[in-house]
Amino acid sequence: MGTSQRTYAGTAVLLDRTTAPLVVDSGILIEGQAQFVKLQARDGVTLTVINVYAARTARERAHLWKAISSAECNSDHTILGGDFNHMVEIPYGGLAGYRRMHRREATSWHQMTIQYGLSDAWVSNSFRKMSKKAYTFHNGRSGSGATVSRIDKYMISQGLESRGGRIEYVVTRSQVTG
Repeated sequence: MGTSQRTYAGTAVLLDRTTAPLVVDSGILIEGQAQFVKLQARDGVTLTVINVYAARTARERAHLWKAISSAECNSDHTILGGDFNHMVEIPYGGLAGYRRMHRREATSWHQMTIQYGLSDAWVSNSFRKMSKKAYTFHNGRSGSGATVSRIDKYMISQGLESRGGRIEYVVTRSQVTG
C-alpha cells in the first residue's frame, strides 16, 4: 500500500530469485485485499497462489470471494491463503463464539471454493500440523464469553491435496541468471 502510506493492511507475495522465473502471470484482484501469482513448471503444470487480506465485514468479504471467483486465475493447482478476518466456515470442536456466515457471504464463499475445488488444509490428513491449536484468534475469555476463530487459513485444491502438497518446480541456472 505504498501509494496511500498505509502499512496496517494489504497483501504481498515474496519470491526468491529461483522461483521468480517460473511466474507466468500475476495481478491484483482487489487492491489491498487480494492478489495472485501463477507459476508454471517446466512440464507445464501450473500453480496459482492467491493471497488475501479479507475485510472485517461479511458484506465486504462476500464481495472479495465473488471477485476471486470472477478472476481468470484457473490453474492445475490452487492455494488460497492469508488473513480471513474472523470468517469461520466450520465450527472446530464446537467452542463458544462460532459465528455463522451471512447468506450473501456463504453463497459467494461456497461458489468460490467449488469453482477452484478448495478445501481447508488444516483438516487435510495430507499436511503436517505445526500446532495443535485449532484457532488463531482467542479473546482470552472462557465459557460463554469466549470468542474464537481461525483467521489465518490456507485452502488448497483437491489435486494439490492428493499430491500431499508437493509439486516439483525445476528451475535451470539459465532461468535464474537471465
